[in-house]
Amino acid sequence: MAIIDRERRYVEVNPCHTEVFGRSRDEIVGTLVDDYLPPEELPTVDAEYHQFTRDGEFSNERAYVKADGSVVRVQYAVCTEKVTGHDLAFFVSHVMEGADAEKDEPESGVRNGEGLSPREREVVQQVALGLTSRQIAEELTVSTETVRTHIRNARAKTGTRTRAQLVAQVMGTGTLAGD
Repeated sequence: MAIIDRERRYVEVNPCHTEVFGRSRDEIVGTLVDDYLPPEELPTVDAEYHQFTRDGEFSNERAYVKADGSVVRVQYAVCTEKVTGHDLAFFVSHVMEGADAEKDEPESGVRNGEGLSPREREVVQQVALGLTSRQIAEELTVSTETVRTHIRNARAKTGTRTRAQLVAQVMGTGTLAGD
């Protein structure tokens, strides 16, 4: 997760975000999101940012360049928040790997996340920490397919298409905090 200002500069990042980029917090904070994009990704940034500022939220997939020069593909979701009088963007990203890269269309259902079961909330919390389905399965001592089912169900209930969008929406409604 990260907080970004209106100029697309990082204001704050969590440890998981620093791991994705392979850089320290001090190296990231104050830099532009664009600084970590491969050249072929840059032409779409302004249009997506315009759509985000118009709608107040946006989600997509994008490639990012890590400190070692390797490229990682992430799903991300971003929504606006007013903090201490400043418009900031709350940015959640999820590294796509293997079966975690699925991107299903949401089914109809509850849209605010309040209908999540305690286990679905627990799984979403683990996703928010940056864990993969395999890691969550190990942590919760269930099968990887069970974890994926909980994620699919949570996405259907919230009307979200990606893990990043799911985490952003559920955290934005505060439904991760309560049981």
